[in-house]
Amino acid sequence: MNAPPFFVEPLVLRPMERGDLALFASLYTDADTMRYIAPPLERGEAAASFRATLAAMRRPRGPRFFVLIAPRDQRPIGLCSIRKSDRRERAAELGIMLAPEARRRRLGHAAMRRLMAAAFETLSIDTIWVQYRSANVAAARLFAALGFVECAGIRPRSARAAQCIRVMHRSAWQETSIQPTGGTAMSNIIGFLENIGRDAALRHATREQLLQAMQDEQLAPAQRAAVLGESRTAIDALLGTDKTLYCSNFPVKPPKKAPGKQPSKAPPKKAPPKKSKIEARSRGGNDAHGFPRQ
Repeated sequence: MNAPPFFVEPLVLRPMERGDLALFASLYTDADTMRYIAPPLERGEAAASFRATLAAMRRPRGPRFFVLIAPRDQRPIGLCSIRKSDRRERAAELGIMLAPEARRRRLGHAAMRRLMAAAFETLSIDTIWVQYRSANVAAARLFAALGFVECAGIRPRSARAAQCIRVMHRSAWQETSIQPTGGTAMSNIIGFLENIGRDAALRHATREQLLQAMQDEQLAPAQRAAVLGESRTAIDALLGTDKTLYCSNFPVKPPKKAPGKQPSKAPPKKAPPKKSKIEARSRGGNDAHGFPRQ
């Protein structure tokens, strides 16, 4: 497979080749690695599967397997893959396997982000998806942190039974892949701080654990000092936010209406009824003693 290697910070991804049999066999025959995938293979079965995988990679619509290279000693530490689904689905499955010594070092997050970019940038697809067993808590946490979501009713044809499925649409990936305006320093620091917020083990980490995590993320010395400093001035200077203006918006209260005129409590006085002409004549025709005049 004559594809150029994909560079992932701090990892390097290159296409799997014939010389990677030892890595392939060590992963697929390891019981702990295969615990949530399938029963481990025997040595001969792993060699046969490796040859079949290389042959499938040569097909136009075959899977694409990549080797993860550690930045420190340049040793292979795992495999990841892109498997194109049915053409009508316009989707691809992503997968990753790390060697035991490479786990819990936050390398899977960096490798998956570059793998996601490679899938969307090189394939005519709208969706990427992953599958894992519900007992695999580490995989569920990783995929959730990357932005994969559970969607009821969406299940690719190639998904295995009883597997949890998470998907990501191209529009969601485009939103999360936009680099911040502050450049590399801002991207590295914000990404590292976001990772700390997502990882419960790092929220209460010691200084030594944070230093190790920053070394794994390959933060520059100035960025490490800014994160570990007691004041946020250094971080503001790196991010270019030392002159940030903060403002608040207060909602405008509607003007109060003038109260209407209240009716008086005393009832209005009624005008006396007008006397009829007959009644007036009757009363006007009596004498002083009340007898009618003759």
